Amino acid sequence: MASSRRADTLVSMTEPARDLPADSPAVAAAIEHARRGVITHLTIGGERVAAIVPEAVIKALQDAEDAYDVAEADAAMDEPGDSIPWEQVKVELGL
Repeated sequence: MASSRRADTLVSMTEPARDLPADSPAVAAAIEHARRGVITHLTIGGERVAAIVPEAVIKALQDAEDAYDVAEADAAMDEPGDSIPWEQVKVELGL
């Protein structure tokens, strides 16, 4: 169950990011908070729907995702069984 929850989270992490100009005072203030290491939650009707976070948080999440992927690949390589040649995999996937 944890891995499916992780996959849902990481799908949104790997989607393209959007840039938002800091034209409004509220956005500019949130950006200044992020520069100081503060996370600002954006809400609709009191429900948190997004956050403006310091870039270092994004970098840490990306690094953690990369480390997890490497660990998963290493674990898969250690699983028993015959290796499947890459050419066969490409054929089976229609690549």
